[in-house]
Amino acid sequence: MPRSQPLILIGIGAAILIVILIVGGLLFGRKSSAPQPAVMEFWGIEDEEVWRETIAKFQAENPHLTVNYKRLDEPTYEETLINRLAEGKGPDVFLSKNSWITKHRDKIFPLPQETFGLSAGAIRTSLVDGAADELIQNDGTIVGLPVFVDTLALFYNKDVFNAAGIAEPPKTWDDIIQISSRLTKRSETGDIVRSGFAFGSAGNVEHAFEIVSSLILQRGERIIDRKTKTMDLGQGTATALGFYASFSDPKGKNMSWTARMKNSLDAFAEGEAAMVIGLPADAKRIRAKNPHLDFTIAPFPQLKDARNSAVYMSFLFPAVSTRSSNPVYAWQFVLFLASPDGAKKYLDETAKAPARRDLIAGGTASAEQDVFYKQALIARGWPVPDDRRTQRIFEETISAVASKGARPEEAVSRLREQLQLLMP
Repeated sequence: MPRSQPLILIGIGAAILIVILIVGGLLFGRKSSAPQPAVMEFWGIEDEEVWRETIAKFQAENPHLTVNYKRLDEPTYEETLINRLAEGKGPDVFLSKNSWITKHRDKIFPLPQETFGLSAGAIRTSLVDGAADELIQNDGTIVGLPVFVDTLALFYNKDVFNAAGIAEPPKTWDDIIQISSRLTKRSETGDIVRSGFAFGSAGNVEHAFEIVSSLILQRGERIIDRKTKTMDLGQGTATALGFYASFSDPKGKNMSWTARMKNSLDAFAEGEAAMVIGLPADAKRIRAKNPHLDFTIAPFPQLKDARNSAVYMSFLFPAVSTRSSNPVYAWQFVLFLASPDGAKKYLDETAKAPARRDLIAGGTASAEQDVFYKQALIARGWPVPDDRRTQRIFEETISAVASKGARPEEAVSRLREQLQLLMP
């Protein structure tokens, strides 16, 4: 046998083996390797019960992944989170406020869009406009996905309205002025015995920052432009500040409140205010304080004949940390939380309003929740540079106008300068 023949036979045998392997793979399918197991930390400020069922379902669908939820105290949550991330000991996924995005954008791992086959356009289509504007950055990156949206609404005392012969809640700010004037009661010395509307000051009106932000947005000014990062504060802001402060002006026709009165929500719960502005969670707090109070929730008032309605939005959203060792798995979890099924479970637990358009379209049997469902569609935010310092600046601005320490135009000029200093 020639020396080359064994080599030929070996070559033929190898070729046959390769063919067998290829055909076998085609016939029986190639076995994919099992996904690597991973453990992820998820941090937030809500009770574990809120997330338990959602996390359990995610783990059932992804048995190689384990999610451990850790609840932190809200007052120290941001500080603890930032310190732990700096130490490299933070979570894979954390709940962030939408008002933290500008300040903490560098700590967030954006959605790997190609990995999941998702585009900014697809995300925008599924969400309410306000949430999409907040979470989709100018460069098209997506920093998170919301599960819910919180908006302000008008709480009104039905007994007081009925006794005054007022059949419907106010829809516009003109209606508010008229009804508040009718319902405000004063003593013989001129002191307010019952406020028609707990509105107009900073220190004792809860959500003053969110309320004034809403009034400015309704006037068509964006406060800070998202694309240019420039101030958009002009005459509309001055008008909004003047209107808000008019309800605490002792010489004004809208007077219904003073800075010396108790907390606005407490006054409402105790029957000392006929109307107040609150968030969904405030309804539970009011009922706990006074179970016998008969009140109803109506949409946040709007400008008469306004082309565009608006109300300030706030929400928490799960974000993936840049420190995560499993960012793709972490985003897989976030996508599940924001999916129709995942979001629905959370909303059922919390009675909040959805950020997803399909869930809003599905509606709710609760008339109270329906207010917040519909308002999610007109909810708007703005790129807050530093939420705590910004709120303090807004409160100081409101107080300056309410106390006559500054004219609205002067206060706006100062507000513009202070916000500019906070910009990164």
